[in-house]
Amino acid sequence: MKSITRIENNEIVNNDRNTLRMVTDLATSFQHEIVTRTQPLSAWIHYHDQHAPSEIAAHWHQGIELSYTISGHIDDFTINGQHFRTSAGQLLVVNSQLIHSIHTHNTPESRALSVIYPYDYVRRLYPKIETEIIAVNDPHQFTSAQQAMYLNLQGHFDQLYLALQRPSAVTNLRLEAETAQILSELLTYFTSAKASTGVMYGKDALAVERIQKISTYVAQHYTEPISLTDVAQQINVTKEYLTRFFKKQMAMTVGQYVNLVRAQHAYEDLLGERGNLTTIASMNGFASTRALNRAFQTVYHQSAAEIYKTKHTWD
Repeated sequence: MKSITRIENNEIVNNDRNTLRMVTDLATSFQHEIVTRTQPLSAWIHYHDQHAPSEIAAHWHQGIELSYTISGHIDDFTINGQHFRTSAGQLLVVNSQLIHSIHTHNTPESRALSVIYPYDYVRRLYPKIETEIIAVNDPHQFTSAQQAMYLNLQGHFDQLYLALQRPSAVTNLRLEAETAQILSELLTYFTSAKASTGVMYGKDALAVERIQKISTYVAQHYTEPISLTDVAQQINVTKEYLTRFFKKQMAMTVGQYVNLVRAQHAYEDLLGERGNLTTIASMNGFASTRALNRAFQTVYHQSAAEIYKTKHTWD
């Protein structure tokens, strides 16, 4: 693999978002506030390539998430309303409880790593994290010392990638060592006081709180019928206000968001062979297999029936 030795610039994107697929056939995964580590490691680690996803619905969790683009790019990685278009060698950090989502178009060059540190793990080792954030998303603000350490971080992610690509008896030791070193360098060189950041990323605190409540409610109730009234009650607003607010903040309707969350869970169930299409539709809040297929066609550009057939053909 070609070594990555330069700091790439962040780019703000405002163009139309492309729709992607989300591969979630993992033994462990994160959803909203819950982050489960990759056994027996201290952190959750996942490698994404051209077959991995693409659209990850807006969500939040307590864990601290790192996204490193090895090659290719991510079209739109949104963190609390700020849009990033990444390039090779770029690291993004999603601090605890920040709303984030991904919309991209994968290519044969698409390669990325995700690392999520459970918040309790970080807090136990570094209690100051309760009053600090990791500020690494804007390299233009780096000091010369931070620029040098950013190159070190790129090297550590390259080593993570190589460890995953060349498994051995000591792979877990290598992964544990690299993720610990990455966290140590981030906390040593790239932390800022929460109080000094004000309203992060330009989204007002009330809007963030409302989106968090909505995403949490949908995460807990996506298997059930969900109405606009149900969602509006969570943030004490009218249905009409909710419709305008959510569209402005998330660039999609509430119904589209609910179907996206349901589709992602259904996709995981489909890959895990947890039932036929009728069962999977029912398990994930879809009124029928037709509704399931429509949602899959929108999110994954394939119907659930087509993906189900392909899965069983491979098997």
